[in-house]
Amino acid sequence: MKMIRNTLSQRAKRICVLLILAGVVLGFGHRIETLSYQTYMQDLELETTLELIEVRERIRTDIFDQILKLRELATIISENPDISQAEFSARATEFMAKNPDVINLAAAPNLVVSIVHPYEANQSVLGLDYRKNPAQLPKVEQAMQSGEGLVTGPVDLVQGGRGLILRHPVFYANDTTQGAGAPARPWGLLSMVIDYNAFLTRLNIPELAENYDLAIREMTADGEVEQTIVGDFDFTGTEPISLDFNFAFGVWEMAATTKGGWPDHRPDFWLHWLLRLQGAAGVVIFAWYIMRLTDNRKLAEERLRTGVEALDHGFVMYDPKGILVLCNEKYREIHDYSEVVKPGSTYEKIVRDSIRRGLVPDAIGKEEEWIRVWLEKRENGAFETEQRMPDGRIIRTSDRRMEDGSVVGLRIDVTDLKRALLTAEDANKAKTDFMGVLSHELRTPLTVILGHVRLARHFDRTPAARDLGAAIDADPQTRETLAPKFAATLSKLGDIMQTVERSGNHLLTLINEVLDFAKIDAGSLSITMEPVKIDDIVAPTADQLRPMIEDKGLELKVKSASGVMLADGKRIQQVLINLLSNATKFSDQGTISLTCRIRGEVVEFRVTDSGIGIPENELERVFEPFHQVDSTATRRFGGTGLGLAISRDIATAHGGSLVATSVMGKGSSFLLTLPLRPAIAVAAAAAETREVEDA
Repeated sequence: MKMIRNTLSQRAKRICVLLILAGVVLGFGHRIETLSYQTYMQDLELETTLELIEVRERIRTDIFDQILKLRELATIISENPDISQAEFSARATEFMAKNPDVINLAAAPNLVVSIVHPYEANQSVLGLDYRKNPAQLPKVEQAMQSGEGLVTGPVDLVQGGRGLILRHPVFYANDTTQGAGAPARPWGLLSMVIDYNAFLTRLNIPELAENYDLAIREMTADGEVEQTIVGDFDFTGTEPISLDFNFAFGVWEMAATTKGGWPDHRPDFWLHWLLRLQGAAGVVIFAWYIMRLTDNRKLAEERLRTGVEALDHGFVMYDPKGILVLCNEKYREIHDYSEVVKPGSTYEKIVRDSIRRGLVPDAIGKEEEWIRVWLEKRENGAFETEQRMPDGRIIRTSDRRMEDGSVVGLRIDVTDLKRALLTAEDANKAKTDFMGVLSHELRTPLTVILGHVRLARHFDRTPAARDLGAAIDADPQTRETLAPKFAATLSKLGDIMQTVERSGNHLLTLINEVLDFAKIDAGSLSITMEPVKIDDIVAPTADQLRPMIEDKGLELKVKSASGVMLADGKRIQQVLINLLSNATKFSDQGTISLTCRIRGEVVEFRVTDSGIGIPENELERVFEPFHQVDSTATRRFGGTGLGLAISRDIATAHGGSLVATSVMGKGSSFLLTLPLRPAIAVAAAAAETREVEDA
């Protein structure tokens, strides 16, 4: 009963903690929402203000422009106060053609409308006396007193639609009845009606009204609304953004809020609160999860122990002090189920016990030294080694030190893997030996064949051919009939032997490549380092291959360098011959160049051609043994695919490199970079010097 009460009390405490956490998170979220809403409103009001300022400037500019146009027409009338209806209509027609938004124009000498345009549509206005029109007289008097134009409206037009009325006073320009310095005598008033809707459209007011509740009003000096120019929205209690227009004829005010008034909260309000609720739920769940971790710890440890036991390899874990924490049955089996192998034992104690029981044959006779070296390697972090067991098994030991100093190790039985590896190495050695022997056996008879072919190609120089030729020449009758045939026979024989020799040399090159590759594969390729002039490498190589290159119609450009390098000259020539041969093989026209230069402590040999090029994805693969770019190239150009592989190995043996660059259809470039004094040669020279000094 007491246990049940303790469990219930523990659950109640957890629930209280979780509820408090949820309340704190939600309260913090409410505060964030309040601050975010204030920031959002500030940004929204700023955005609205900037847009209203832009609209205000457009309206101000447009009103000034319209008044200026009206003033220009008023100036014309002031200079021609006796203007007739016909003259006025002519001027008005021209004016309205340039200002299509203007609906009509009217002139009122002595404030009585007597001239209008268009005349037919506005005859009803003629005779209108502004002094007898109380509705319009105040604005008219304001215009006459200020001498500036003003705007009235909008008003409903008789012909339909709505319009804005712009009025501008007219004064006599050349009035001789007034004394000098006296103010100009008023002539009357000029009015212009513009299309209200066109006015709004031109200023993009309809687009603005889609997003804002907007009103533009003319205000009195007392702050009262004198007339509403745009809109009729009541902003009472909404605190709109307000901007003033200062015109000569009065003050306009533009006020606006977002459509429907200012928002009560920022966008996605409910989504944000949903996320906060999710966050609160996440905190509660996380806290609940943390509370459950303690309860689940024993279960997790048990699962870890079960998983470790399921491994096919030996597994062990030591703490930073080298004390065994966990191991599986396979690890104990490798240690012959010793009673020492158990949690709490030290690593050194387990090792000593294994040596004592004869489980480490390699440590017999040098136990302390072996233990010391083993412990030092293990302390350095990652440690891998192989241990031969008394029963012939080979166990690979792999230990890794973790960040906290603990060590995790695996003991893997690699006996079968080792046997397979040895079998594969033996097979590879047998293959290499076979290739070497076969190359030697093929090259010996081929050399003899080539020797006899060269003799046969120059058969005309042999004593027997000379004797036969002399015998033919001695008899005039045979000389005339047999001598041409004998010469043709010798020429044909020479051509045949030349073809045979060319094919034989190609076969010898292939055999030599296979032999060199076999030596490289076996690690027996000899490199003899000695001082050699760079030009003694470049010039003979170019002279040897120039006939072949020029016979194909290509141009060979050579640029050597003066200097001495430490290298195997014959091997470097072999690389350059291979590169030039490849360049010739894969080029049908253009130029092949061999350039050499010394840069600091390295020598650069570059072979460039104008051939078919190498695809970008093949630039590294061309250095792989037996690799050709494609089967078509193999059939067309031939070769074993070993030349570049051997060339790179020779470069590497000198401490240098061989790389390729290419552009498809434009050619390729191979760069051989070698040190002037390779480290391997310097070390060999130092060793010889020491031997001489010791002697």
